[in-house]
Order: sequence, then structure tokens, then C-alpha cells
Amino acid sequence: MRTIWWKKGKVVLIDQTKLPSEEKYIETDDYRRVAEAIKVLSVRGAPAIGVAAAYGMALAAAQSSAKGTPDFLKELDKAAEVLGTTRPTAVNLFWAIDRMRMKANANSHLAVSRLKRVLREEAEAIAEEELAMSKKMGEFGAKLVKSGDNILHH
Repeated sequence: MRTIWWKKGKVVLIDQTKLPSEEKYIETDDYRRVAEAIKVLSVRGAPAIGVAAAYGMALAAAQSSAKGTPDFLKELDKAAEVLGTTRPTAVNLFWAIDRMRMKANANSHLAVSRLKRVLREEAEAIAEEELAMSKKMGEFGAKLVKSGDNILHH
């Protein structure tokens, strides 16, 4: 199950502060709202934090009004700074931000409109990779736990 996804130019995420009693969603096209969600623990867990940061960077790219690549990259740096202050100890947060910045810099020869697409695609790739890794972890864990086992007493 996905807890964060891209939908028609917006990021949708489950507000984990409402679980388990309510299933509420945050839907935004503003990277600052994603940063706030990370900061107030609406997004929890290392993989989800990394995906949220990547999508936040993609939103910053999508919302950029920069005409040239240098200004575009400066706006991305500002978004990276805002997102990076949300959880100073979250390794996945910085990993995802850095990966998005590297992708932007590696493609800085492209027009801003194309760079926006490249960054959204990179955020989607990060989300897919994290989902695949989480599924694998679940499969490996399921093999270690027999049905009915109380794993707390092993």
C-alpha cells in the first residue's frame, strides 16, 4: 500500500497523525506543505520521509516560474533547504534531497520544462524503489515468522 503518491500535479499523503482512528489525506501542490507534514510527523518512517522529500522537490520544480536553468536550480536549492530543516537526523530525507539535486544538476543542459518532467520522474522512481524494498522486507520477514508465532518471546 502506498502512503504517498503523485496525482495530477499534486502530492497526496496519508496523515499518519490521524491513524488508526481516522484515514485522512493531505493533498497539496506546495512543497512547503509537504515539508510541514514531515515536520509535524504526518509522514513517519524512513522510507516515507525519503519519498515525501523527493515529491516535495518535484513539487518545487513543477511550481517554479524560473525561465532559465540557473534560476531554476536556485529555487530547487531553496526547496532543499526548507525540506532539509524538517527532520535534521533523517538520513532518508537527505538522501532523497541529494538524489533529486544530483538529477537536476546532471540534466542542467535541458530546458526548464524538461527538467521539471525529469524531476517528477525521478521522484516516482524513488517511490517505486522504496515500495519494492518494503515489499521485499515484508517477504523476508514473513519467512522468518511462522503463523501464530509470538516473535516477542524469541
